[in-house]
Amino acid sequence: MRTRTLSLLAVLVLTVAACGGATTEETTTTDAAPATTTTQAPAEAPDAKRLTYSLEAGTSYEYEVTLDQSIQMATEGDTTAMGDEEIPGDMSVAVKGTTTFSHSVAEGPEPDTYEITITGDFSDLSITGTVDGEPIDELPDIAAMDPIEHTVVVDASGRPIREDSDEFGDLFGSFGGVPDMGDLGSLGSGFEFSHVGPQFPDDELTVGDTWTDTVEAPMTMGEDPVTTEIVSTVTAVEEIDGAEVLVIETTSTTSAIEFDLAEFLIGFLMAFAPEGGEGSEDLEALTENLRFLFSIDETVNDLITWFDAEAGLARKADYSGGTHLVMDINMPDEESGEMIGFILDMTLDQSVGYRLLGAETPSA
Repeated sequence: MRTRTLSLLAVLVLTVAACGGATTEETTTTDAAPATTTTQAPAEAPDAKRLTYSLEAGTSYEYEVTLDQSIQMATEGDTTAMGDEEIPGDMSVAVKGTTTFSHSVAEGPEPDTYEITITGDFSDLSITGTVDGEPIDELPDIAAMDPIEHTVVVDASGRPIREDSDEFGDLFGSFGGVPDMGDLGSLGSGFEFSHVGPQFPDDELTVGDTWTDTVEAPMTMGEDPVTTEIVSTVTAVEEIDGAEVLVIETTSTTSAIEFDLAEFLIGFLMAFAPEGGEGSEDLEALTENLRFLFSIDETVNDLITWFDAEAGLARKADYSGGTHLVMDINMPDEESGEMIGFILDMTLDQSVGYRLLGAETPSA
């Protein structure tokens, strides 16, 4: 039995994470729920009201967080181009764990905004699976999760506010979707946990109401923007821990993404290469054959939120979704200089559950 070093795969997952950055263009519409909805509303729906978050600065909200993740990966070709990286030909891994996260709230930079610092760790993950047909008895690097300390800023409607430049996100572009609506499952070295719950429109809402957010984000290395349609519906009223909550079902669909990092690398090399100088022929041959292609299928994510409109927070949330990514590489061997290539195919499915345990306010 063995464990493999899979830091390259972690980079691939981070590439997907980079596609979950800030939005650039967004429109919202609100309509009656479609007649095909299968969720039954109560006999008497509550009065419509605007839904907003009412988080208290100085308070830490404690959430139980449950993670269930499945990673399937297969490679073909010569992976020696990645140097010392050990890339398995086949991997099937399941990762599970439960922990407690703290969401510490401070006042945001503008009125009616919140700065939320999320801290926690998954120190007791369970791992099962195989690498190249052999059972693993330790957590591979791809599944290992460092302690999480992450700060986000959101407004009262739950919309994230981007303050600092995300260089990785700027490089690869970004797309919206359920993860972006609260990062409930955004992929980092596993996940980037963030604010819990969906974004709300300015309209008043009650059971049966649906609203749609359309997000377009430019791709740095592609002509067409990535488009996400996010459809949310208030489907029911339930009771959790003695509180009446609205059940909100959200589905986001993000268009397929494809970009070739080779275009960026070639541009960088050509900018510093003297025209007609030594090695120019080798550089020209390299630019004709270099390939570092990433493609991500259309992605569908689902989120169910149990929102306490009176308290202005989510008491529970369940996220589920997945990603299928293909990496097609053709690059020079470090020693021989000859072009070698491989294809990596990865599918990652995950679910994340949140349950509010309570709120703590430090005594004065």
